[in-house]
Amino acid sequence: MPTSAGAYVGLGGPFVIASSTQGEDLVYLAGQRHGQVIDRSEYVRQMVEVWESIRGEALSHGQSLDLMAEVAETWI
Repeated sequence: MPTSAGAYVGLGGPFVIASSTQGEDLVYLAGQRHGQVIDRSEYVRQMVEVWESIRGEALSHGQSLDLMAEVAETWI
């Protein structure tokens, strides 16, 4: 994520959106001490919107590699 994005919805913590074998989407929220699986459709829809927002702000693959290389140079 570019620093120019500032505060963005992805700062709320890690999560995974997955489809179950029945074809329903689920959200897994990862916490420091435990995780939580949520299947409530309204919440899943909101998390899909969060994911789309994050994707809209994220750097491209090439830009991400360039940024990582640039930062790595500062560690040497």
